[in-house]
Amino acid sequence: MFLIPREKPVVENLNSYYVDIARLIEHYQGEVGAGVVHFQSPVSEAVLFFDEQSIVNGFLDHRRQHFHGTDAVERVVEGAGRNNFTISVYRILPERLYFWANLPKSKVVYADLTSEFTNLEGLIRKLEAEKFTGYIDVEVKNVQGGLLFIYKGEVIGGSSADGAGNLDRSEQYRQDLIQRSKEHGGIFNVSRVMLDEPEAAKISPPERARDSSKADSGSRETKIASARIMEMLGGLLYALESLVRSNRKIKGDFETLLNRKFVEKVDKYEFLDPFAAEFRYSEGKAQFSGSADYGKLAAAVAECVTEIAESHGLLVRLQKNLEVWRREFADEIAAFDIRL
Repeated sequence: MFLIPREKPVVENLNSYYVDIARLIEHYQGEVGAGVVHFQSPVSEAVLFFDEQSIVNGFLDHRRQHFHGTDAVERVVEGAGRNNFTISVYRILPERLYFWANLPKSKVVYADLTSEFTNLEGLIRKLEAEKFTGYIDVEVKNVQGGLLFIYKGEVIGGSSADGAGNLDRSEQYRQDLIQRSKEHGGIFNVSRVMLDEPEAAKISPPERARDSSKADSGSRETKIASARIMEMLGGLLYALESLVRSNRKIKGDFETLLNRKFVEKVDKYEFLDPFAAEFRYSEGKAQFSGSADYGKLAAAVAECVTEIAESHGLLVRLQKNLEVWRREFADEIAAFDIRL
């Protein structure tokens, strides 16, 4: 199984018999900017990573044979119609594309570290301090283990070892994995991922010219409708509001609680100033009339929500209650790298 950021797919369950792979990739190069196409059949699995200009890397496992780079790309593109693949496409943050594209070529740097001598939480802190890029493979005795992905010293998510490969960005996943390793003991293997640009494995260049600037964060924001972003932030705040209102130990109304937190953050996020009212929230609906980019706005609101929930002992319940919200807004959460 290839490790890719399997969140909400942009498209899924396409049959390669009916799909022109080159045109499919060309379409999503313009649609999402950077991503990965996943191919699955009973005897083969493949992934093709792309940015706006080209396919940057590819990997193919066919029976017991392994191919990568241009060789893999050519075999997948030319043979897709014969292999009857099921195809899914996933978005990837452009700045992290080489992380995922180089992941299958990672190198083990620490092997078979045991919980008897190595604390997983301490190991994570060490790798964070070193600005490490790679992942930790955690094997836990008698129970499910998992993976933790680290990008430039920041844990960006995890994936269970159950074979599904779904990416979980929540802090709860990390803490659960640490707790399981403490209770049951485990073995840790640390692999480094290089961020060097892979040798480009280009399909024929598209006829239409592309503006490379589309890959920056500003263009990603324009691809996500502002109304959709407000719906996402409104849903996040409403989830917190519901918990606050149901907790009799919390004094005062939610609006006052939220505005106090906004005031605390004004020096960092001017657009949260309640008196300027650029950002407004009421009864599950959010509105924004300021000029700040949506990425910064989303980060600010998520930060406030996290701190309010933590200060009142609600974070674990909030994370659980946000499961449906995470699925509904998976694209937006990935685009703005929102983590709670």
